[in-house]
Amino acid sequence: PDTLLSFKPSNTRFGYNSFSVSNLKKINENIIYLIKSLSLPKVYSGDDGRLHTSSDGRKIVVAVDSLMANFSYKYYGKDKGISANTFIDDQQIFFNVNVLTSSEREAPYMLAGIAESKRTLYPETKLKKDNHFHSTDTHGYTEAIFAGLHFLGVTFAPRIKSVQGQTLYAYKNESLKKNSKFRIGPKTKLNRKLIIRRWDDILRLMASIKMNYVSASDIFRKLSSSSRDTELYRAVKEFGRLLKTHFILTYVDDLELRQVIEKHLSRIELGQGLSRSIFHGRGKRLYVGSKEEIDRVLLCSTILQNIVIAWNYLFLSDYLLSIDDAERRQSIADGISNGSVISWEHINMLGNFDEQLQGPAFLATLQEMRNIKLHT
Repeated sequence: PDTLLSFKPSNTRFGYNSFSVSNLKKINENIIYLIKSLSLPKVYSGDDGRLHTSSDGRKIVVAVDSLMANFSYKYYGKDKGISANTFIDDQQIFFNVNVLTSSEREAPYMLAGIAESKRTLYPETKLKKDNHFHSTDTHGYTEAIFAGLHFLGVTFAPRIKSVQGQTLYAYKNESLKKNSKFRIGPKTKLNRKLIIRRWDDILRLMASIKMNYVSASDIFRKLSSSSRDTELYRAVKEFGRLLKTHFILTYVDDLELRQVIEKHLSRIELGQGLSRSIFHGRGKRLYVGSKEEIDRVLLCSTILQNIVIAWNYLFLSDYLLSIDDAERRQSIADGISNGSVISWEHINMLGNFDEQLQGPAFLATLQEMRNIKLHT
């Protein structure tokens, strides 16, 4: 509708299947499409059309028996728990979440989350080549993931702990001899023959992931779980080392890139704060044990996070439209772009629906909010 009215709960009874994982993902996607239809979120996107996403894991205690939960005194004390991997884009929209045990690395699940989003919300056809960057901390990084994201059309830009200690690789012997004496230089040569020999298999593997024949998290966990790496996995890692070397050399030389990565990882940390605030009941513990039930809880939490983000964008858009002076309006929009819409102090997490509230929630219409003229 053109006018945004206050929410009025209906008497409809929802069945258990109404809250299936697939339905909850569709609900979240619809909220995302609403947010992206507005003009204001575009102030957070660069002029170059680059999409920069990020992800981070959060530890959650599970208070019931669960095959997904395990012990980790560092994170849960004497309890058991899981890790929830949350994804956010540059417009501060929470576009995915997946669950893993606390003993597993986040990297394969991060790859799975990005692969899923590339099939739905961020298809490659809507982005220019090499215009999607994704950042994580060290927990989301492996050399193989550099290769995996490359074939999804994503440039991996992690914040690697002790990056100065990472091994750099030369593509040719000549490059190794020429640059090995530098403080930042290659220490060993890539196994090009291995990459070339297994190149077709690498392409088949990534095609299977992109076409959703196999889960990226399942296949990468299986490839890396054996005590001795298969030749295919060694080839994937070898290609990833080439990409990692290129990234680290760029990272060391490019201050702006380092600042952008830090900014996006700070936003996902802020988003985790919103998630903890929403997930506040019952001691902030999960009281469901199966993977499907945990997925439902996490998706419901993600939906609520995006509802808060949507409300903030709508409220700010309504305020901007109340300002007649175009120069002042742009000045306020610039101030918004330098901050964050991940804010929830004004949200009553224990509030009730007011069914007596009459009239529109905002003075402006949704169409007017979509047509605000702002410089990005």
